[in-house]
Amino acid sequence: MSMAANGAHPREGTEWDTAYWYNANDNKLPRVLLLGDSICNGYQTAARDALAGTAYVSFYATSKCVTDRSYLKALTYILDEYDYTVIHFNNGLHSLGTDRAEWEAGLRAAIKLIREKKPSAKLIWCSSTPLKDSALTEKAKALNAIGAKVAAELGLPVNDLFSLMDPLERAKYWTDTYHYNNDAKKMQAAQVAETIRAVMGGKTATADEAKKALASAASDTGPDGKITTVADAGPVLKNGNFEETGGWNVYPFKEENVTLAITDEGAYAGKSAKITVLKAGAQFYQHKPMLTPGATYRISYRVRAEQAATIQVHVRTQKPPYELYGDHKSGVGTEWKEFSATLTVPAGFKPEAHVFFFNFATPGVYWIDDVKVEKQ
Repeated sequence: MSMAANGAHPREGTEWDTAYWYNANDNKLPRVLLLGDSICNGYQTAARDALAGTAYVSFYATSKCVTDRSYLKALTYILDEYDYTVIHFNNGLHSLGTDRAEWEAGLRAAIKLIREKKPSAKLIWCSSTPLKDSALTEKAKALNAIGAKVAAELGLPVNDLFSLMDPLERAKYWTDTYHYNNDAKKMQAAQVAETIRAVMGGKTATADEAKKALASAASDTGPDGKITTVADAGPVLKNGNFEETGGWNVYPFKEENVTLAITDEGAYAGKSAKITVLKAGAQFYQHKPMLTPGATYRISYRVRAEQAATIQVHVRTQKPPYELYGDHKSGVGTEWKEFSATLTVPAGFKPEAHVFFFNFATPGVYWIDDVKVEKQ
């Protein structure tokens, strides 16, 4: 009996699932489903934008290998939620160490489930992307060869993201072993959208149609980043555990200075913010902290770095002359550690004129999680 059959597939230290259904209340256009892992999670927003007005996009990204005991159960839920015209399917980067025969059996079982649940949907197999590490890339190649064989046998079109990415310069386009910067994500999204449009007959929306579709997809708390804050009490910074995107940003807005990824790689729990500082003086921030004038708060957060460093944390006026509140410095090490400080808010405080800041004096890679500002 295979590991997939008896439920003994070894799991990672933290397993995760992320799913969104954009335009959840709309049904005028076809709906497409993107299935994958963190690579899919990386390109899905740009793919949604590229397909806006042509199709509504849903995605399910997970760390689960197709041999995981719950993968088919989770996939069943995703498939049952909506009718999908096109399903774009990948699984592999979390399966690099999986027995090849078991992975092929799991892949075939997933495809069989998709076809049973959505017999009229057009199914596209997508190859896994290469990695920064050459040995791991060879493992991805081996899984891709199996995927290509199964796709050919079943007559599935293939979106070869591996061949798109592999010629690129690793130092320029990879942010870590597995993941990519925004330029590479846009390349992936463009090819995903092009492949989907091709199996749908090549329709492309007008600019006005795309604009209306994206406006309909907007959500106060969704991954479009339109986070609505509310006054007073509770954690006043939104998305402080980074289990979704939105709310946070980095400055300066140049990838040669600093990049931000919301990722499970190296995370404290679930997902964490990964800030790669390439030039000293970068900042990680959230605008408009909803603090009550005259109140006292406890700032707390967890952080680690690739090497020992010092970070500075405070609430600051957005424009000069700068005023800092709750200002403190933390000596960060390579292991996760929680830090806290007291913040007393001055009278006359105006949230819209302030920013909650992490400042990084030295280049390096930092992970941040569990950011809280709690009223005392």
